[in-house]
Amino acid sequence: MNVSREKLVFYVAAGALGGLGAWAAAEPFLGIQSVYLRDLLLGAIIGLFIAAFLASIEALSVSQWKAAARGAQFGIIIGALGGTIGLLVGELTFDILPGLTGRVLGWSVLGLLVGLGVGWATRSTARRRNGAIGGLLGGAAGGFCYQVVTTVFPQAYGRAIAIVILGALIGFFIGLVGELLKRGWLMVIRSQSRNAREGREYPLAKQVTVIGRAEESDIGLFGDQTVLARHAIVRNEGRDFYVSPSSGAQVLVNRRPVVGRQVLKSGDRIEVGGTLFLFRERQSAQG
Repeated sequence: MNVSREKLVFYVAAGALGGLGAWAAAEPFLGIQSVYLRDLLLGAIIGLFIAAFLASIEALSVSQWKAAARGAQFGIIIGALGGTIGLLVGELTFDILPGLTGRVLGWSVLGLLVGLGVGWATRSTARRRNGAIGGLLGGAAGGFCYQVVTTVFPQAYGRAIAIVILGALIGFFIGLVGELLKRGWLMVIRSQSRNAREGREYPLAKQVTVIGRAEESDIGLFGDQTVLARHAIVRNEGRDFYVSPSSGAQVLVNRRPVVGRQVLKSGDRIEVGGTLFLFRERQSAQG
């Protein structure tokens, strides 16, 4: 089983930071007397902070500022909506089934929609699915912890811990589900790019993945002047992945130039400018 620990750490840290920011921003509103208005504001703030951090963390980690801003924008909009719906559902459920059930259900809905927000910015159906599943699981686990922590610790202190744990769990499960369900990915063996660190993995979650020096590339190779703005394309067609160079570019697979396009097999080495990738496919790796 190939799971990137680095990616899980990124997602856990981003979720926890989002939770911490959400607690700090929401605490002044918790004195509101109306339960439903308070939950509406609390849910919106928690959802938008956690989703914004999680939706932008991967792009931020490789200095793709425009992609990070786009991710944060989607995260804020869908996360705020998800948080509002989630806590209102939780409060309504809590009126019927007091205690743990209502909390878990409410935070599960929040997590699911936060996960959708995280995946939506990438324009990838697979990432939206992974985000929704991971967010649902993380929200459920976070809701359980929220109920336990807030009954054990003093109110303000307990809420802070609980919301940070909630964000970390949503981040962890979104990252974990994405890793477990990825079919193909590229791992950096060596690179002259300033952001493609050795060992970094790029999942091929979209039908078309663009590799290039432009910031809007799915896999950005910045600072390498031998890489064109839009240098290579990896397509996922059914069960197979194909790589092809763009006009005027050269791509090598196992040290041989690609003419037209070439189907990839797990273990193939792909050279794009000064970066060498190793292609891995889960089916081949397991078979």
